[in-house]
Amino acid sequence: MRPVLPVALRVGVVAAVALFILAGECGLHRVVLPHRRAQVPSTVIAAGGDAGALRFGFEMGTGIRTHMPSNLPYLPLGAVLLVSSWPAALACGLGFGVGRAAMALGRHHSGDGTWWDSQWRRHERAVRLTLTLTAILLTVVIIMR
Repeated sequence: MRPVLPVALRVGVVAAVALFILAGECGLHRVVLPHRRAQVPSTVIAAGGDAGALRFGFEMGTGIRTHMPSNLPYLPLGAVLLVSSWPAALACGLGFGVGRAAMALGRHHSGDGTWWDSQWRRHERAVRLTLTLTAILLTVVIIMR
């Protein structure tokens, strides 16, 4: 079932969200969309090895703890709600959960969390812009199907 909005309006809303998020990632505004600001404690990852990292990904991906340092998750959410198919929605959810877990697994398996953190700080802007542009491209692909 789709919202009772015309297709052009739904696509326009998704495009507006994409532009808003891209502008934020480029530093043009600092508006943070609403989210629960509870972070997963680092002890979850440190104490649990791979299981801890997976628990971290599960808690973040399911919304139990949803601190989001970016507005980017709102783009696939909007696209899923307004224009995507069920298979695309499931793939989007899977990708979101894997992406959340990948950060924790990457840090855990780096062998040196301090080094990993310093590399993240050094490359954060480029990674965030790359992820934003990739998400926008994938959203366009979903809409064009």
